[in-house]
Amino acid sequence: MDPVMRFSALALVASFTVMTAAPAAAQPEEACAFFKGKTVELVVPFSAGGGFDVYGRMVAKYMGDELGAANMIVRNQPGAGGLLATNQTWNEKPDGLKIQLIAVSGMLAAELGGAQGVNFKTSGFSWIGRISGEPDVVATTPGGTIRTLDDVKKTGAEREVRIGSTGLGSPQYISAKLLEKILETRTKVVTGFSSTPEVFASLGRGELDLFASSLSTADAAEKAKTGQTIWLLGSETIPNRPDILPLEGMVDAKFGPLVRAHASAIAAGRALAGPPDLPADRLKCLREAFDRTLASEKFLAESRQLNRPVEPLPGAAVADLVKGASEGAPKEYLELLRESFAQ
Repeated sequence: MDPVMRFSALALVASFTVMTAAPAAAQPEEACAFFKGKTVELVVPFSAGGGFDVYGRMVAKYMGDELGAANMIVRNQPGAGGLLATNQTWNEKPDGLKIQLIAVSGMLAAELGGAQGVNFKTSGFSWIGRISGEPDVVATTPGGTIRTLDDVKKTGAEREVRIGSTGLGSPQYISAKLLEKILETRTKVVTGFSSTPEVFASLGRGELDLFASSLSTADAAEKAKTGQTIWLLGSETIPNRPDILPLEGMVDAKFGPLVRAHASAIAAGRALAGPPDLPADRLKCLREAFDRTLASEKFLAESRQLNRPVEPLPGAAVADLVKGASEGAPKEYLELLRESFAQ
């Protein structure tokens, strides 16, 4: 089954489970009483001001009340591309008072790719729910010469096709290495950029040819005229964006499993999790408070105001998604990840 369809099915099943469970008002008092009067800490594994930080603060602003806690605070803990915080969350006491916003695809890639410093198993976290899960797309220079794969091959016949990336082992780097493999021409992955906007600025100046990022980031670059989105790193078209063509249908069929595996990992997106082995009743409270938060009008209004799209997925579905991506990754994709983290 196509990843997008599979994940939609998972979401539907999980949503039905939530809807048919006992309503929040009917929960036994003792199930969530633990959180009353306490402070819950939400760890964001990146610096303040970025996309993850914005999402984390949006959730914390409303979820503490839904949980019945005294408050929910955000603590930024940057370091090692998210590994520092994620390792610590893995070893936290599983009481539900410290949870984390996790860059699931990045952590999953680091684990499967054998990155140094990984001391966790992604599928072992207590998954609370996904905030957003948008696809990766490929952008090129606005007004440039590359629009099709034939354009790429023509450029590759004359010089290396320059693919921008943030640091080694980052999700953008893995996407760049995937492009390098499936485009089958002379390429060069250009690193050294400190942030995604910096890569787009270079792309806009014509110093790069291609760059893969999330759809919302690419949309912002289009508005800033530093990038033009042309392809989707996946199989299905994006609703209302028929101009963004799925790469799986364009490249050699032998690369289909690679593209689908990458799309599967990316689909897990930004998700909330606690340490392994959270008590079932507390995890249930956290999941239901999260679901109510992301369905609330105030939260959705703020997400629109801040231009931060949300695509919620219940915790049980996220757990299934992560398990499927970690256990079902094809050999070729695992090799790509290991190459990405070996440098």
